Amino acid sequence: MLIGAGDVLVAGHHGIKTVAAIGIANGISSPIFLIGIGLLLGISPLLSKKRGESKDVASYFYTSIIYAIIIGVAFMLLTIFSIPIIKYLGFDKELIPLIKDYLFIVSFSYVGSYIFLAIKEYLQATENVVFANVISVIAVFTHVALDYVLVFGIFIFPELGVRGLAYATIITRFAMALILFIYSKRHNRTKFSFISDFAKRVFKFSLPISLSFFIEVLAFSVIMVMIGRIGSLYAAVHNIALTIGSTTYMVPLSISSAAAVKISYFYGKKDFKKMKEFIKAALILSTVFMTFSSLCLYLFPETVLGIFTSDRQVIVVGTSVIIVCAISQIFDGAQVTLAGVLRGLGITKPTFIVVVIGYWLIGIPFGYYFGYVLKLNALGFWIGLTLSLIAIAAFLFTYLVIVIKRIKLFDV
Repeated sequence: MLIGAGDVLVAGHHGIKTVAAIGIANGISSPIFLIGIGLLLGISPLLSKKRGESKDVASYFYTSIIYAIIIGVAFMLLTIFSIPIIKYLGFDKELIPLIKDYLFIVSFSYVGSYIFLAIKEYLQATENVVFANVISVIAVFTHVALDYVLVFGIFIFPELGVRGLAYATIITRFAMALILFIYSKRHNRTKFSFISDFAKRVFKFSLPISLSFFIEVLAFSVIMVMIGRIGSLYAAVHNIALTIGSTTYMVPLSISSAAAVKISYFYGKKDFKKMKEFIKAALILSTVFMTFSSLCLYLFPETVLGIFTSDRQVIVVGTSVIIVCAISQIFDGAQVTLAGVLRGLGITKPTFIVVVIGYWLIGIPFGYYFGYVLKLNALGFWIGLTLSLIAIAAFLFTYLVIVIKRIKLFDV
């Protein structure tokens, strides 16, 4: 999140065209990129379950990396093949060359990013998480510095503009992957091997997660287009609210990942008592944090908006949207945490189905009705989004209760 924010910060200092170009380019590439990320998220729970079954997971280290490279190359090519359609999408003719340049160059960074994530997933399965996160934090600052150097042409480097942002992304992502690989090799002395059965299992297990990502991102893209058609004021309000919601979402998302690893490990050990403890702990942690976040947004909506803009009109229109966003926080945290718990139990397909129903049969239709028919504009779409999150959380909780009864978890 912060690396992306850094790109926008530097682009904003370079010029409006640079900001617009990378914004459009990321709008095209993000759904593709996130599908690939989703296909890697099965590594840690599957390996953690094997650890719980007292199996050695070190032999899966290289398999995870090769699998990531295959996924990275596939989605790099998919991004490159999407470039020719850009000229037919009605963008400003001056922006099209910039968008194409950025997309083509940045697509090569996918491989580095996916290798880093695959190794991070492997380490996460062994509950070794500190070093990877330290790298991520350092990368935020070094990436911004690299952006400035390449975009503006500092020292011996020429001014590269949009291309500079893309080159900086490639360097950052591959550097992160290389550093984490070197670190991991110190703890893993296994010989090079590729276990195709494990790669196939990761793909099959992760595919519903990946599709859920795609469906969710696509839904938000559609909503952004709908709100954008109402007017730039409402688009600005929506962007700020979405940025706030996405930032607070990172905490329960992290709890979700941790829960998936812990629960899958104890599921493998058949230690239902520990599983029960971690299910409760994950839901309590997520609820407490998102309740705090919700109260902050609900009680101080103008203050929060003031961090992002000084435009009085945006603040006035955005206040009601932020209040609805505050209400959605608890349910957003609950649904992502419940998805992590189910992932730890080896269940991913029902989550995908529920996400489709929640966003496409509830969120978007109700958002359209409240936003367009009742003319509540951006507020109406956020009411629809909140209803979808309530529905998704309720469906996933109900399904988890059914699973718990089936394995008699709470009889322990």
